[in-house]
Amino acid sequence: MSIAKINDLIDNEKFEHHFQALYDLESLNPIGYEALLRTKLFKNPEILFDKASRTNRFFDLEMRSVSKALHSYDSILKSSSNNKKLLLNVFPSNLAHVEFSELLNKALLETKITPNQIIIEINESEVNQNVDSIRDSVYELQNEGYYIAIDDVGKGASSLQAIIELQPDYVKMDRYFAKHLASSNRKQEMVRSIVTYCLNTDTKFVLEGIEIPEDLDMAKKIGVSIVQGFLLARPQPLDVIKRLESRFKINNNISRNQ
Repeated sequence: MSIAKINDLIDNEKFEHHFQALYDLESLNPIGYEALLRTKLFKNPEILFDKASRTNRFFDLEMRSVSKALHSYDSILKSSSNNKKLLLNVFPSNLAHVEFSELLNKALLETKITPNQIIIEINESEVNQNVDSIRDSVYELQNEGYYIAIDDVGKGASSLQAIIELQPDYVKMDRYFAKHLASSNRKQEMVRSIVTYCLNTDTKFVLEGIEIPEDLDMAKKIGVSIVQGFLLARPQPLDVIKRLESRFKINNNISRNQ
C-alpha cells in the first residue's frame, strides 16, 4: 500500500472497531471489552500498523484509533449504566510519545468514560524492547487512574522481566497456554504459577484463547478469574455489542425486581 493510501485511511478514518468481551469466570458475566481495529483495506490489521510504523503517521494512526474506540464505547454506555472496562491496544513507542497522555485525556473528556474504566494494553514482545523508555509513561498513566495490562505474556523470552519492571495492573497470558490446557499438566503448572504471582501482587490475571469447554473448566480449577476467547465471545461490531448490553441491562433489572 502506498503512503498516499495510508494517509487517506488515517485522514478519513476508514476503519472501525470490533469489540471482544472478557468474562469473569465465576459469574460468566462480561467485565469489559477489548477494542480491535478493523478495516476493509487490510484483512490483518497488524499489517496496517506495521506499514504505518515505517512512516511519520504511526502516532497519528494510533491516536485516531484510540479516540474513535473511546467514542464508540461511549455510545455503548449511553444504553447501559455499567462500569465495564475498555481495553485499548497501544504500541510502546506511541505510549512513550510526549503527547500521548495529553491527547488521551483530551479524547476522554469528550466522553462519559473515566480513566478507571480504561485498560491500556501493551504487547509483551514489544514491551521488552522498550521497558526503559516506557516505564515513566506507565507510572504516569497509572497515577492518573488508568490501568495497564501486558498482553501475550509467555509468548516472548522476557515476559517475567516486563511484569516485574512495569508492575502492570493486568497480566494477559498468551493463548498458547489455553489451548489443550485440560490435557497438558505442564501448561497447567505454568498457568498456576503466574496465577499465584498475580494473587500475591494484587495483579489481575486474564487467560486468552479459551475455545473449548474442557479448557474453560480447567482454567477455573487452576484459579483463573478472567477469561477471553472464541468459546465465550468473538469480536463483534459496535451495533451487536449495543444490543447485547441493552439485553444484559434488561435481564439485570428483571433479576433485581424478582
